[in-house]
Amino acid sequence: MRSARFRWLLPVVGVSVWVWVIALPAVQTYRALRAIGAQGKNAAVSVGTFHATILAENFWPFAVNEAVVTHSHALTAIAMPGALVEMPLTIALTNPSLWYPKQMDEWTWSLLEAPLYCLPAWWLVGLGMDGLLGRRRVRWPLLLLGSVAWATFAFMLCEYLLGWLLPGRAVEGWVVAGFGLWIALFSVLPAVWILRGRRV
Repeated sequence: MRSARFRWLLPVVGVSVWVWVIALPAVQTYRALRAIGAQGKNAAVSVGTFHATILAENFWPFAVNEAVVTHSHALTAIAMPGALVEMPLTIALTNPSLWYPKQMDEWTWSLLEAPLYCLPAWWLVGLGMDGLLGRRRVRWPLLLLGSVAWATFAFMLCEYLLGWLLPGRAVEGWVVAGFGLWIALFSVLPAVWILRGRRV
């Protein structure tokens, strides 16, 4: 385990979570639809009050969309920093609708690609862990970036919880969990800075 470097290990973990939460359920749903609609026929699906006939060419888009909708809160919480990368790109694009498949809506595609945008955040946290363990010296611009990210998420969580005090507002557990997760992860960067200051 000594040779492991968290700055490379954590992005792999982030992708693995995406595969576990989205890719595997989507493949299972697709195979189930193929079994229902044998020989390339359409599949009639009934789940509770939901009844639909899914065309054979829409099996895969439906399977992906089903996985995304089912795990949308978990995806959003795990990939929160990815939104900081995605939003500027979306604003910069003159027509964002040209950048996602026609078989999916923009919301589904956004949740699908968010974990990829989050990879730099996983790398930064892993770098902070390596610095905390003394495996690598983290440069001060990256420490500053991580500390600002930690403070930003802490501020956003406080603002969200204060908004809960307003009439008619409710706290969503997955939002608090997402903020809490990244506050804890990003905290390794200011921790490295503090430890380095004590050693000087």
